[in-house]
Amino acid sequence: MMTSLAVAGVSTLALFGSGLAASRDDQPAGSVEQLSAYENGRGSTGEKQVEFQSGPFAPGAWGRIAFNVQEGVLSGHIEAESLPAQGSHAFYVLWFVRTDTNDKAFLGPIVGDESILFMAKGDGEMSFTASEFTDGPNKGSPISLGTPGDNFFVVIAEDHIDTFMPFPVSKPPSSFALTATF
Repeated sequence: MMTSLAVAGVSTLALFGSGLAASRDDQPAGSVEQLSAYENGRGSTGEKQVEFQSGPFAPGAWGRIAFNVQEGVLSGHIEAESLPAQGSHAFYVLWFVRTDTNDKAFLGPIVGDESILFMAKGDGEMSFTASEFTDGPNKGSPISLGTPGDNFFVVIAEDHIDTFMPFPVSKPPSSFALTATF
């Protein structure tokens, strides 16, 4: 069975000095649906929705993300279900990665039970807006999507929050809670 996350062999992402680096061998993980404002109940026309796949850090977790990129600004909303407890020393953080350019955008920590700390297993969500890539060759430039298969959302279990690069609790991909390639 082909999955979006290759645990054995080539990893989807690996940490290399300045942040996440992606493999060009990745396969798209899920479908992207165009939704109208009527269908999604809160978004705008042209909003995309992607289903997440659970990663090694959070087997059994699932979620979805609805987003839009307009005039270089990525905005949207993530919902995550059944995330494992992490205690007071780690966080779930959402990133967007262009795997063709290795540009990354920090989108923020997932909030569960009105806190970014997951003291017990639970659900979380967050709304986000990002106007530029925070790391990579095009750092500081407006957000843009790559061709299909070159866009990657990842929720990483991190030991501290940094808006410029991820700090996973363990070597990727073992720290990936949720992933979506589209």
